[in-house]
Amino acid sequence: MSQPNGPLRIGIGGPVGSGKTTLTEKLCKALRDRFSIAVVTNDIYTKEDAMMLARLQALPEERIVGVETGGCPHTAIREDASINLRAIAELNRKFPDLD
Repeated sequence: MSQPNGPLRIGIGGPVGSGKTTLTEKLCKALRDRFSIAVVTNDIYTKEDAMMLARLQALPEERIVGVETGGCPHTAIREDASINLRAIAELNRKFPDLD
């Protein structure tokens, strides 16, 4: 980690079909050659967004973690972020050079 507070984190939110995954794909492709990046996606009962990003080769598959929230993904951010924080911690362990 090059930053004292760990890697920069960017959250992307919005309603179903608003383009969150497409934006994430485009950001990954624009930044991956200049920065060490990884992605955590949130879905209710699947890891569909993570699998799509891997299929689109946004990043190497091992740098994409899909989190199944079991409910509204916004809940996993606002009310109990622990599942996302665990995913971030795991990515930090695997990739200590994350920007």
